Amino acid sequence: MSMRGAWRIRVVSKESLFAQRIVFSGDVQKMLNLDVGTSASASGRRWALRFEHDRGDGVWRPNVSVEAGAIVRHGNELQRLIATKDVFWSGDREHDDLKVLLTRPAPAGSPAEAAGGSPFAVDVDLPELPPSPMLPSVDGLGAPQERQRSYGGQGAGVPLRRGPW
Repeated sequence: MSMRGAWRIRVVSKESLFAQRIVFSGDVQKMLNLDVGTSASASGRRWALRFEHDRGDGVWRPNVSVEAGAIVRHGNELQRLIATKDVFWSGDREHDDLKVLLTRPAPAGSPAEAAGGSPFAVDVDLPELPPSPMLPSVDGLGAPQERQRSYGGQGAGVPLRRGPW
């Protein structure tokens, strides 16, 4: 799971009998053994989290599933809840083996990052992009004949030719 920026990581629940840990990679290089209440910080341009478990035999294996919630604003913080499943057992498919909450201070007047439920954390100080140019619709009057052919209708599937005709 990829992340960006500075975040605080805290274990909020652990329902697994297996030992759990997070392996950080990218700009952050460390391992964190996890129990309820464990917390740490991570900061970097790009870093990743990998969740692992040890069944008691000393071998660390990746958790089989990770569900990362949307980034939401909660008061003066941005929060993201991550729930993992270490092993799928018959009758137990809930992602409750390990739940980790990532938090960071929310910038004033910038709800855009939290409101959209971004799939990853971004630097909120990035400048805004200019508006995208509007292209005519595929079947609109302003669409070139070549564009209409490339998307459907008469001549669909005919490769577009470039250069002198």
